[in-house]
Amino acid sequence: MIIVVKDDTEKGKDEDVDWGNPPSPDTPENRKKAQRAQLIIGIVALIGIFLPGLLFWWIKS
Repeated sequence: MIIVVKDDTEKGKDEDVDWGNPPSPDTPENRKKAQRAQLIIGIVALIGIFLPGLLFWWIKS
């Protein structure tokens, strides 16, 4: 029994090129929004890091 596999690399090439929407333009308004989003993410990350430690310390003492 012989199995033949077709090469579909040319067909799949067009689908790999599509990366979605381009990034938004670099404007002062967009920079301000991005900085605010980064600040919020940082605060949430710090809470996520420190809260379990504080709770552990509080429960153990």
